[in-house]
Amino acid sequence: MLVTRERARVDDVALGLGRFEDGVVDHARELGYGRQLHRPDQYARKVPGSIRVARLFGIDINIHISWILIFFLVVISLSETIYPDQFPQWSRQKSLVVSAVTALLFFASVLAHELAHSLVARRFRMSVSSITLFLLGGVANLTREPPSARAEFFMAAAGPFTSVLIGVAGILVALSSDALLPTVPSLQVVGAVASYLGEINLVVAAFNLIPGFPLDGGRVLRSAIWGIGGDRTRATRIAARGGQLVAGFFLLLAANFFFGFDLQVFGVELGPNQVQGLWYGLIAYFLFNAATQSLQQERLTNIVGTVRVGQLMTTDVRSTTSGTMIAGLIRDLVLPMNLRAIPVLAGDRLIGLVTIGDLRKVEQDRWSITPVDES
Repeated sequence: MLVTRERARVDDVALGLGRFEDGVVDHARELGYGRQLHRPDQYARKVPGSIRVARLFGIDINIHISWILIFFLVVISLSETIYPDQFPQWSRQKSLVVSAVTALLFFASVLAHELAHSLVARRFRMSVSSITLFLLGGVANLTREPPSARAEFFMAAAGPFTSVLIGVAGILVALSSDALLPTVPSLQVVGAVASYLGEINLVVAAFNLIPGFPLDGGRVLRSAIWGIGGDRTRATRIAARGGQLVAGFFLLLAANFFFGFDLQVFGVELGPNQVQGLWYGLIAYFLFNAATQSLQQERLTNIVGTVRVGQLMTTDVRSTTSGTMIAGLIRDLVLPMNLRAIPVLAGDRLIGLVTIGDLRKVEQDRWSITPVDES
């Protein structure tokens, strides 16, 4: 899956307008501004919660804390259900070890899927900041949107294509292992792992090719509409609406699993299963939010694209003078006018710029005796 950082950048700008450091907030309340201000944690986005574990081809590989949960769920599913059903003669310890290895190889294949996206993106001179493995799989973080429909098509298709290759390779290895099993019994483990990896990667490819943004299939759909009509905004709108419809379908499946509506999909009856219901509900939530954000990002990009810098710049610049105490600066300029950076003058000469970040470094009880020059 692919995401861009443009939306995050816009959010950072918007959120920055409302952020005040704790000390500023406390001082503001003392001056009577209490109801107008909020603490930073009410505005700030949640910390991603991921750590860097490797760097491949110049791309940071991150693992989100939620990945640990899905890793253990996969291991438990394999060791408690799938492998014991297929190989009842295996010991519990053997099932657990093979399951852990299988889970690691599965997520390695997910990483390969995302690396395929990233390397093709680079071929089209697009920068990839990182790849993150998380609860629902993996995501490659692009610094900008694809420059053309052709670039988006090849970049989006690269991931599922890689998953198909891994899937086919896994099935071929499994078939070969089964054929040699009578003479080489130790190949049973190899065949079991390869069979699972082959099947699950084909499922991953099929799921990602669903034509709903931001899934790879949604990006392929957008590239086709964009290439034919030449209108990226319209293509994004159609693909994102498709993503919302797909999310609605998964929500319907989640409701069926939770409440047991006896829904049939392609002739298969889906009975009650709360765990699967929770899983499909998470997928629906993620897809709907991602599709909606894609729509908002495209609209915002179109709006920003028509605005000149001169329309946004501040012409009535407020400044302070050298020797002004921080307390006075906050009282007279920062709070009433919500200024984030104030030029400091010595006579008619500009000697510096004081920002909220600079004020943060000074203890509140020293504001009344510390001039802005020393902040």
